[in-house]
Amino acid sequence: MTYSLVLWAHVLVMGYWLGSELVINALSHYCGRATWLTGRQRMDLWDFVLDVDQHVRNAMIMSVPLGLSLAAWMGLSPLTGPWLALVWVLSIAWFWLMWATHLKRKTPLGPKLAAWDWRVRYVLIAAFGISGAVSLATGWPFASKWLALKVFLIAPAIACGLGVRYYIRMAYERALPAIAADTAGPEENAIFQMTIVRATWVLVGLWVILFTIGALGALKPF
Repeated sequence: MTYSLVLWAHVLVMGYWLGSELVINALSHYCGRATWLTGRQRMDLWDFVLDVDQHVRNAMIMSVPLGLSLAAWMGLSPLTGPWLALVWVLSIAWFWLMWATHLKRKTPLGPKLAAWDWRVRYVLIAAFGISGAVSLATGWPFASKWLALKVFLIAPAIACGLGVRYYIRMAYERALPAIAADTAGPEENAIFQMTIVRATWVLVGLWVILFTIGALGALKPF
């Protein structure tokens, strides 16, 4: 019964992740086009977009311990017992850091928390990428090829999130200050829309990765 519940939660989280991404992308494009709104209204909408973006991060973090728990129950992962418990503890700590970064983003502590959040993601990109690649090449620590590929693909999935953040930073540096001051002209609006379009292409890559991860888990083709 526990395995079935975790499997159900894992599938639900993947749908939650994809659905949230689609909503955020639609809202971002609307905010970029809504030049008829005042600067204050557009920034209020943008803040709402960032609030909705937390759903994506919730799902991303939750998918890690859920997926590794399923792999452990199937006998396909060396992370069992206390090691699996440690994965859950570290995931909860990451969850706390992610929310603290969001809630404190407009305070002096915000940039420091954001820097730590980026560092955590760099470590996880390396950990999943290396362990997945080594498993594909040697059969250890994850013996099943489909699971090893899933683990490997988590690395570019997390990297896509950093790619989107890169374009968000660009918007804050080159467009959003003028929009907030209600002095944005065609150049600033074009830059804002350009960053959203480029971030969308990163999201397309992420969606392909997530669909592939889901297919590997469902089909277990090799």
